Amino acid sequence: MCGIAGLMNRDGRPADPAAVQAITAVLAHRGPDGEGVHVDGCVGLGHRRLAILDLSDAGRQPLPCVDGRYWVTFNGEIYNFVELRRELESHGYRFRTQTDTEVIGVAYDFWGADCVLRFNGMWAFAIWDSTDKELFLSRDRFGIKPLFYLLTPARFAFASELKSFLCLEDFEPRQNSKMTWVALFRPGRFEMLDETLLEGVRQLHGGHSMLVTKERSRTWRWWRTLDHVPPAASTLKAQAEEYRELFFDSCRLRLRSDVPIATCLSGGIDSSAVICTLAALHSELDSKGRAERISPDYQRAFVATYPGTYKDESRYAQLAIERSGATPRYREMDPSEAVTTLEQFTYDFENIGISLLFPLWSIYRELRRDGVAVSLDGHGGDELFAGYSQHVSEALRWTNLFRSPARTWDLVDTLKALDESHGPSRAGLVIDQAKAALRSKPGGAAGTLHPQWSRGPFAIDEELQLDDAEERQIDSLDPLNAFLYRAVHQNALPNLLRNFDRCSMAHGVEIRMPFMDWRLVCYAFAVPDTSKLGGGFTKRIVREAMRGVMPEPLLARRDKIGFMPPLREWFAGGLGEVAWDAVQRPEFVESEIWDGPAIRDFVEARHRANNWGPGDSLRVWPFVQAELWRGIFLERTPLAPSASSG
Repeated sequence: MCGIAGLMNRDGRPADPAAVQAITAVLAHRGPDGEGVHVDGCVGLGHRRLAILDLSDAGRQPLPCVDGRYWVTFNGEIYNFVELRRELESHGYRFRTQTDTEVIGVAYDFWGADCVLRFNGMWAFAIWDSTDKELFLSRDRFGIKPLFYLLTPARFAFASELKSFLCLEDFEPRQNSKMTWVALFRPGRFEMLDETLLEGVRQLHGGHSMLVTKERSRTWRWWRTLDHVPPAASTLKAQAEEYRELFFDSCRLRLRSDVPIATCLSGGIDSSAVICTLAALHSELDSKGRAERISPDYQRAFVATYPGTYKDESRYAQLAIERSGATPRYREMDPSEAVTTLEQFTYDFENIGISLLFPLWSIYRELRRDGVAVSLDGHGGDELFAGYSQHVSEALRWTNLFRSPARTWDLVDTLKALDESHGPSRAGLVIDQAKAALRSKPGGAAGTLHPQWSRGPFAIDEELQLDDAEERQIDSLDPLNAFLYRAVHQNALPNLLRNFDRCSMAHGVEIRMPFMDWRLVCYAFAVPDTSKLGGGFTKRIVREAMRGVMPEPLLARRDKIGFMPPLREWFAGGLGEVAWDAVQRPEFVESEIWDGPAIRDFVEARHRANNWGPGDSLRVWPFVQAELWRGIFLERTPLAPSASSG
């Protein structure tokens, strides 16, 4: 897990080592353990190292492979590198390091671009073939690790983060108005597009590869989940057994590390499943030990707390800690600290979010301060196995009350339970939501957020089309799974993966996600909707698989609390002042993207009365963050990376 960057002068000019070093150095927070630059003619590769496997100097990158023909700069982990190395050794290859990076280079030599189909992991990497003068780049199946690029007739540049492009000598940063509008008003569509907030800079999508030479470039999609869906057992009990076997193996593979590992524990089903599974695997892991490259130190739990608010889940986290025997580290989230670090957070996050993600940023900083650089977390479980109220609503839209009354009321009961932690005042809203779901059109697309503040819209729908073959595959799923498939591959999950990458790597912490093992993702779309929602519960198959592994009170828990701060309370404090300052700036008021005067008046009324109603702060925050982003990325000198102070 690292930061990568590189340049190819397509007009034939020799690559400047200083230029490569500049776009790489700004990624120091992603790799605080070392740096490297390799230049070969018109190509230069850069790397910032986060040392996880083979901590010796032999693991430094860019790494030469196969007698120096290939040079690899790599961000991520290939969890099955042990098995792949054995297979490649059986074909006569010899290795000089103990890294997964070298396995990538050798696998590319043996299998070519199709080597990625052999990898179980997360990655963004570039391989320079010094013989054929080709640069091959690839991103993992689901886009867990980022990869951005700038392509012109004269130059190709790539990097792990947008801030690297600010260091290009002749790159003039300009705000992409269309993508800013999308981030604010259609946030679920943001990761579906190639463009970014910086004009000219694009992203390579998950499941895609790219080949660049001086004369040409080509991008292609190498992964479609629905092409790999396995057969599943016919009963929930048997499905849970199959799922449990896959999940246990996924957790085991993700413990391969030469440094300590921890878990960020919320108290919800998914992160609790991870840490309790590690405890259940304990004796097996100890027996395999170093032969399997299993870290012996993996039993620390980091918990974010919000004392005195409904957001606090520490009592549930404690149940998982007691069952797993993990050593807890509790971190109280402080709104005043969010204010003082907001500029640094914005620089690290380098995007526009629909909520303040400071708690994510803060908890991963705590891991790094405790000497932990790898976290095994539960991300992806909600999107794959229907953990949110909108998933229940979608199932309700497709359920006929008269033909399936028991199923209908089961789903209504599930929807109500999801929000019960928010108090009696939410009960009426939940029932209204259920009624609206029953009346609404099945499969309806999400609407634009707060459209009254939009200066758009920009035309984007024509850029969101999937190919006909994939559309037919999605339509063959049951309605809930079709909805979840789009959430996993197009909108909700890609946004979440982006957010967690920035917040963790700001402090040089690698997140590993057992739920995102490609085998589990494929299996998730092999089981019917009733295995995900049923009996009054979300994530039904996960709960069944974890019986005997997790404490029963956790398995029986039905409410859902997102890992976000209590923004209403925080805005009543210092964040309200930040918002008021941002919306008064001339650039904000005169924006061509949003209605600055209307937003300013909205904020002023609430700020002066210090009366932020439910949802007010959530409506305002994306615009405040957009203004902070503009100031930092277009007007100011970039800040020092967080890892330097973490």
